[in-house]
Amino acid sequence: MKKYTIKEPIWATKSIGIADYRLTDDLLVDISYKDKEGNVLYPGEFLVKKDIAKTYPIQRIKGNLNLHIIPINDLIKWKQ
Repeated sequence: MKKYTIKEPIWATKSIGIADYRLTDDLLVDISYKDKEGNVLYPGEFLVKKDIAKTYPIQRIKGNLNLHIIPINDLIKWKQ
């Protein structure tokens, strides 16, 4: 299992984007974004299962980068 840090979620859909090339294994995702007071909005780590992540819609960015768009509410809490 690999670890990956998301700097900022996709605010319009309250989701995260995971690049297709990162899904070679299950991921432990940390969303490190902090509000103005310095509080992490989504504390802890979330499990992103490779097989499940690949079922989410794809958004193509920068011409050839495919992101799987996963709602934050669908993420599995791993550690607080």
